[in-house]
Amino acid sequence: MRKNDMEKKWNDTDIRNFLQRSAKEQEIPKNLHPRQMEEWLKGQTADQTGKEENGKGEEQSNRTGLKKNKYFRWWCGSFAAAACMALVLFAVGRNIDWKLELPMERISHRAGRDDDSNDVGVVTEEGTTYKKLYQTFDRVWKEQEKLYFDQREYAVSENTDTAVDDAAEGASGAELAAPAEDAAESSGAENAAPAEGMTESGAAEQTTEKSTEDYGRTNQQEEEVEEADVIKNDGRYLYQAILHKTNGRYTVRIADTEGGLKETARVGNFETVDNIYVWEDKLVILEPGWAESPGSDTGNSEDDRIPGYAYCRIHIYDISDRGDPKEEHTFTVKGSYKDSRIYDGYLYFFASCDTSRPGKEENISAYVPMLDGTPMAEDKIFLPEDASAASYLVMVSVDMERPDRFVDTKALVTAADKFYVSQKNIYVADSQNFSYGKKGENTDSTRIYRYSYKDGRMNKEAEGAVNGTLRDDMAMNEYQDYLRMVTTVENGTVEEVIDDVSGETIGYDTAEIQTSNSLYVLDQNLQVTGKIEELARNERIYSARFMGSAGYFVTFRETDPLFSVDLSNPREPKILGELKISGFSEYLHFYSDGLLFGLGMEADENTGETHGMKLSMFDISNPADVKEQSKLNLPEYDYSDALYDYKAVLIDPKKNLFGFSVEGYGEDYGRSYLLFSYENGEFQQILNIDCSEEDRWGWRLRGTYIKDRFFLMAEDGRIEEYSLADKKWVRALEP
Repeated sequence: MRKNDMEKKWNDTDIRNFLQRSAKEQEIPKNLHPRQMEEWLKGQTADQTGKEENGKGEEQSNRTGLKKNKYFRWWCGSFAAAACMALVLFAVGRNIDWKLELPMERISHRAGRDDDSNDVGVVTEEGTTYKKLYQTFDRVWKEQEKLYFDQREYAVSENTDTAVDDAAEGASGAELAAPAEDAAESSGAENAAPAEGMTESGAAEQTTEKSTEDYGRTNQQEEEVEEADVIKNDGRYLYQAILHKTNGRYTVRIADTEGGLKETARVGNFETVDNIYVWEDKLVILEPGWAESPGSDTGNSEDDRIPGYAYCRIHIYDISDRGDPKEEHTFTVKGSYKDSRIYDGYLYFFASCDTSRPGKEENISAYVPMLDGTPMAEDKIFLPEDASAASYLVMVSVDMERPDRFVDTKALVTAADKFYVSQKNIYVADSQNFSYGKKGENTDSTRIYRYSYKDGRMNKEAEGAVNGTLRDDMAMNEYQDYLRMVTTVENGTVEEVIDDVSGETIGYDTAEIQTSNSLYVLDQNLQVTGKIEELARNERIYSARFMGSAGYFVTFRETDPLFSVDLSNPREPKILGELKISGFSEYLHFYSDGLLFGLGMEADENTGETHGMKLSMFDISNPADVKEQSKLNLPEYDYSDALYDYKAVLIDPKKNLFGFSVEGYGEDYGRSYLLFSYENGEFQQILNIDCSEEDRWGWRLRGTYIKDRFFLMAEDGRIEEYSLADKKWVRALEP
């Protein structure tokens, strides 16, 4: 059983908001922010090889400003160390009883289809049935229940951190549930049903004046495939998801930048907002939530108990009149929001839907994806033969010109959490982590699924697998119908631990663990056509970027090898060069012809201990002889959202502009937004905006620009305008 199957894969906003609500609105310490905890856990979940490899030891720099930590096994360490996150990772994770039915008017075994679907009555090619799903999940649920109780008993017996116990106790019991008022708002049938019959406002059509070139866009993997973010910019109007400090709820603010800064509208009153889109005259708001079902506390038996559930709503507004937005439709998807894209006028939305054992097998809403309160049809679900997860990836599409129904719906039984979307295909990656509880030779791996998509229709085309796991979505790229990817591979031997007296197996231990890295090229059938394996032993991939027939990726232990790869022949990829420098880059971006920008951390060449952030500009004009043309150390800063979320980076090589927020820790804590250009072979700082006052700036910062004006946008709605010409503050729009 993989540890990922036991985790609730919430995003940063879900985790932060739910923990705040569960802990009586106490602010989460900076070193416990979700991304930082995630990065810290990555350093803990690898095996400790220091003792097992004659003291050679694989060490990992903690990328959040902490000192290095040696790896040790998931079973022995990370559960106790991460118990402060058990509220999210476990209590609301895979073992939630999904016996709950979303508010709905009907349950039909043939429901969940589009009204005009052409495949009504067609038998699914894979032969998936609700009965097969239940039988598969039943085996997984039993494994999960055993693993959960085994780990809980181990954590209690170790008693490694009483502070963790106190934290868990403070957020347990009744506080695990959403507040009653939130539950009432988010679980009623009237809210679950789509909003229809919106009347036209009669307002005069308003043309959005916007530049076709000179304004900031969301940083994304594929230029033509739009990604969601917490802010948007259309060349005149700024849009941002903002948090009301008074009631803890969210809205989306629209601000006009023409002739100054003024608010034109606020849209909605949401439990939270994950991301937004602006597509032509449509505003899309993605609202995740956690709700209690009415009467959840009145059940008298196991079969009657109705727990809460995770959901996500897709709100679509007509904003042709920016001063008077009109809601067109709301879709409801049971599950946690994972990712989304808009391409060629269609929204593609991905959610992770968890399951648990229902009171009765007939309660299919407990273990079948629910869309607008209706279970998905059997022939829309793909069940792999060797499925080992009790969860789904749910995929839906919406026509942005006619957003009144789902164009297509699909579900895949998987715990996948990484996605790459090209202009033709959706790639889904499911990490199969190294098993420390299975005797023999073990290797982690990644299973990949390819779905083609066009005009809102999605079709499963192929599946395959490679050794190793992906660092992030950027580790995948499609070019000329080939998928290129880089992975970090753990393999080794697991031995049984035998009791000397009874002769019984009392546990497992790793005799040897080896880490290396691999590059794979896969064809459209997801079969490996070319590969390079056993790269950079005892190191891990930190970042990757592909462009055309070239690829670049960074591994790290004490120094930063930047590998350049020739991919012109997909059957024979070749390493062209390897540049070793101190530190490592966690984000790479092709900046201009012959230049590759790197954002990461500086580190000691002998110990690998980090010493603040750094910027690098690599000369890649000769891939066989890559050079670090320039670097700028930022020793006062130890953390940036940009290290782990590429959409937090404002970057426009044509404008010669890039920026991101940074933080430092300790007594000299500081927080700033930095804006740079790159001129004459050197980094030039344009702005350094002090954002240390959290009450004023909140937790999340984003920057964007329109022509020669830069806008810094805070989580509570504050917008500050600066002149890029004279680098001075101009004005502010208060929350």
